[in-house]
Amino acid sequence: MKKMKVLALLAATAMFMSCVSTGGSDNDPAVNKGVNAWNSKGPAAAEAYWVEIKDAEKQKKYLNYIKLFNAGNNALESTDTVKASNEAKLLSACNTALTKFEAIDTSLKLPADVAEKGGTLTAARIDKLIGAGKIADATKMYKRANKVYAGNASLAAISSQVTAANTINSKVASLFEQADKAGQIEDFDAKIAAYDAVLAKCPALESEANAIVKSTGAASNSGLAVYAKSVKKVRQDISVQHEAAFREKIYDFKDRIGAEFARQPEGPGSGKNGSYTLDEIHDHYVSVSNNMDKIYNELLAFAAKYNKNVSQEVIDDVKAQKNDLNAKIAQVNREIANKKEIESRGKTVMPLMIGLFNPAPGSTKESQKSRPAKFSAKGQKGSEYWWGMVSIPKGQMNDLVITLKDNRTVRVFNENTKSGKLIEKNNIQDLVSRSSRVGNSWPVLNAGSQLKGSNYFFEIQKGKTDSYSGEVVVYSSFIVRMR
Repeated sequence: MKKMKVLALLAATAMFMSCVSTGGSDNDPAVNKGVNAWNSKGPAAAEAYWVEIKDAEKQKKYLNYIKLFNAGNNALESTDTVKASNEAKLLSACNTALTKFEAIDTSLKLPADVAEKGGTLTAARIDKLIGAGKIADATKMYKRANKVYAGNASLAAISSQVTAANTINSKVASLFEQADKAGQIEDFDAKIAAYDAVLAKCPALESEANAIVKSTGAASNSGLAVYAKSVKKVRQDISVQHEAAFREKIYDFKDRIGAEFARQPEGPGSGKNGSYTLDEIHDHYVSVSNNMDKIYNELLAFAAKYNKNVSQEVIDDVKAQKNDLNAKIAQVNREIANKKEIESRGKTVMPLMIGLFNPAPGSTKESQKSRPAKFSAKGQKGSEYWWGMVSIPKGQMNDLVITLKDNRTVRVFNENTKSGKLIEKNNIQDLVSRSSRVGNSWPVLNAGSQLKGSNYFFEIQKGKTDSYSGEVVVYSSFIVRMR
């Protein structure tokens, strides 16, 4: 009796294991027969058994495996009419097939011819992905395909190439990581030394990549060989970062020169209501000129140290800028020398010269924005008059805009105002375009053609309070507020 119980237990265990191995559950004969039919005769043969499954959800699940197989198989067959050059469509079809086949129960085996076609087509796609440098995508596709099309010869052949591509890619990523770290170094000399050290490793990486390809036995036209050849571009890409560091340093010199020119005097002037005397204005611009020369001499020393990386054209460009700015300063000083005539113009905005750094249309670089001239007054009794100088390149339709912090009226003129009476008596034209005015901003549109020379004059009329402040700025386009 005891022996019979043991035999019954063994039989039950065997039956359970049989169900597990075939994907069946609850000892459902219809499921098991369908699994056996699928694996021995093909997916279509399973349908006759699975339609007999009593449990509706289970029936739907197993019948869906047939639909998944058909969809995957159709995706593979669709490649028969796709041109070999249409890699995107071939890749899409292979990915579709993998997605469908992955969703099928692992107890259901793909027919040998389908697995062979799928594995061969997918191996070719993996090769193309490697050649395109998409190593992560190639690796992911290989892992998926190796599970779905297990044992395929083409996948087995490309396995070593996937490994080799990842090895090369890791070494390439390491160099770029070192280059990125070099770019984060603040000290310029240390930054360049770090870049040079990375660039020095590039030839060894190229040789190593070629050796890795050779060790796999990959063909010269394989994706791995193509990828290894592209490693040469690593040196070019890192060289671009190296050159960008020099460009940024040069821009820094140029920006420092421009910022020095636009530097405001510290503190109020010693004149009435904190205005600057002519001597103070003159001394300020002398210091500006001296500091600009110091920065330029720093640039010359920098260029001598890195003469292979700083072209004479760059030096000439900065020198021309410095000379142009010094010429403007000389012009300012000549204007200051005409003390009697200048004093009749009213107060002086600071910096006296603006508009030298107008951006090209569309530019958003802070270093290329027009820096404003500022003005302010306290204890205003009536209308007051100001003047300044503006530099607008020929052919540029830049706008001169005066903006106040309150809503008092502004008028802008081509001529020395002296007084309101003179304005009215001589019928001096107000250049402000009132139809384009926005809030407390008073624009002179296309100022380069409206101003007769480099001087502009403006009147601040009496307001509700006895103090005011504002700024004058040149816009590339006041309509879009591009300074």
